[in-house]
Amino acid sequence: MIDKEEIDDTLFWADLHGISRVEFKTIREWLADGGYVPPASPDDDRVSAELETLLDRLADLGIVIEFTDHLSDRELYSWLMESGHLDGHMALLPDSFIHVSPIGGGSEEANQVYLTYYATDQERACWKEESPNEELPPKQQPRYKRD
Repeated sequence: MIDKEEIDDTLFWADLHGISRVEFKTIREWLADGGYVPPASPDDDRVSAELETLLDRLADLGIVIEFTDHLSDRELYSWLMESGHLDGHMALLPDSFIHVSPIGGGSEEANQVYLTYYATDQERACWKEESPNEELPPKQQPRYKRD
């Protein structure tokens, strides 16, 4: 369920841009309105194609999925389907984007994944400066590459 503050923020932004009609639906509903219903668990030989379709359809809605190259196609598809993100309510507004990431929660595990796969050398140095007693994980290249 969407909270009142998020609704108010969305309506304020819409009003600033002259948008008078705002409709809130779940992401699954927006996808279905566009003619796409993602399968709950595609066969292994179809998961990459279904993931590509799902990511494209989400991008069409203004939903950008990022920091995912450490996950396999199956892991990412499962995370999208099971994380509850597709059940979140949103309004589609022109030139508006929502950024979603499996490491966006700020947990210790998410921070370790970020530092391992995505942080630049400068970001890692800043992190170490701010947390000198913490051991940085070894830097690695993400296992998968997605556009």
